[in-house]
Amino acid sequence: MFGSLKSRILAVIFAGAVLIAIDGSTVSPILESIQKSFGVNESVITWIFNIEILFLMLGTPIMAKLSDQYGRKNIYILNAILFLFGTVTTAFSQSFEMLVIGRVFQGIGAVLSVLAITIIGDYFDETRGTILGVFGVVIALVYALGPAISGFLVNYSWHWVFIINIPVAAAVVILGYFLLPSGKVTEKYASFDWKGMTFLSIAIASIAYFIFNLSGQLQSSVQYLVFTVFILALIGFWWVERKVIEPILPIDLLKKRDTLIASVVTLVGYFAMGGTYYLSTFAAIAFNLNYSMAAYMILPMTIASLITTPIVGKLLDKTGAKPIMVIGGIITAIGMLFLSYASNPYTFGFSLIFIGVGNASIVGNALYYIFLGETEKSKRASGQALLNILLNTGSLLGGSILASALDFSVSGAASFRSVYLYLAAVYVFLTILSFGLRCNIIGGDNQREKPVNL
Repeated sequence: MFGSLKSRILAVIFAGAVLIAIDGSTVSPILESIQKSFGVNESVITWIFNIEILFLMLGTPIMAKLSDQYGRKNIYILNAILFLFGTVTTAFSQSFEMLVIGRVFQGIGAVLSVLAITIIGDYFDETRGTILGVFGVVIALVYALGPAISGFLVNYSWHWVFIINIPVAAAVVILGYFLLPSGKVTEKYASFDWKGMTFLSIAIASIAYFIFNLSGQLQSSVQYLVFTVFILALIGFWWVERKVIEPILPIDLLKKRDTLIASVVTLVGYFAMGGTYYLSTFAAIAFNLNYSMAAYMILPMTIASLITTPIVGKLLDKTGAKPIMVIGGIITAIGMLFLSYASNPYTFGFSLIFIGVGNASIVGNALYYIFLGETEKSKRASGQALLNILLNTGSLLGGSILASALDFSVSGAASFRSVYLYLAAVYVFLTILSFGLRCNIIGGDNQREKPVNL
């Protein structure tokens, strides 16, 4: 069934993609049921999401570095086991505290999605973009089906939404053990960078807590204190990483033009993507639609993104990232501009096609492609960890800050139009930035130009 090495690898990473996508897409519809089951308030129930995101961000640099040192297979299986343990704990939790503990382990285990991209980079050179495209489509399709699955299962019990993921997680562990190649384990390496990881953990925890409470749940003085801790921890992290032999994150990547540009595009681009979280709300307010109908209004963007993702993957192997990101930025800017002036559901849906195509191009797999190509194999997982942290930080900031700028009342459509007009300008900036890329990766690492440091 799995004749070639690459077929075996694909079986493992696609099973892992299904696992993470099921978890990410099925929890939101059951929040109300969990809230009633444990009798917690709305501010507490959000930690079902927050705690998983926090420990995903904390676990990513650790697991990535261990993967670089001890081999992809060992750490991939470890993450799959942690995710399985977390899923079992969550599925059979009898208290909210136990459920949160399960989500902690799921968050750490979810790092296997970062490792999957690293494995793609290790074993697929000339078809790297194509595989990334298929990987993205698998995740997107499961995400599309997830709400319907959880909506059906919650009629029996919210526990079943997690129970269905137990056999999937077990399958990923088994497939990883039998099908993934052992790879090479680094024979000599410096001691683990615990100082850097400590400062990085404080920085991640403080900025995450700051973002989670941007809605005003904490006093402003406390928020200022938390943000100050973040700045000081970031300075401490930078100071330590300058001298350490094996840094927890390869910050030297930021000295390279392509990875520096890709990092800025990731942070700012995912911030801008936060505006897409509220598209259905905008449709409901602007066109007087009920929630169900408004939810269907974002289908043009979803379908456009699904179609574009594998096409972008194919093109990455032929043209490199630069032309795709430049064109994607232009298309997204046009889509946001159309969206800000959308006067009826038809122009709204038309603008979303542009946004779906554009976002899949400028903030999609092209960013992973750049980092995979610019990072040497021995530090490739750590490079993906850096990208993942930037991605999650931008996404969290965008969701929170843009929400505070929007008026969700019946008369608030004007605020949505203003925000999307500003986001059009942001994508123009990202397009200009993408022109600075010199990334012309064609046919894998062996045929690309040597990276030039700034």
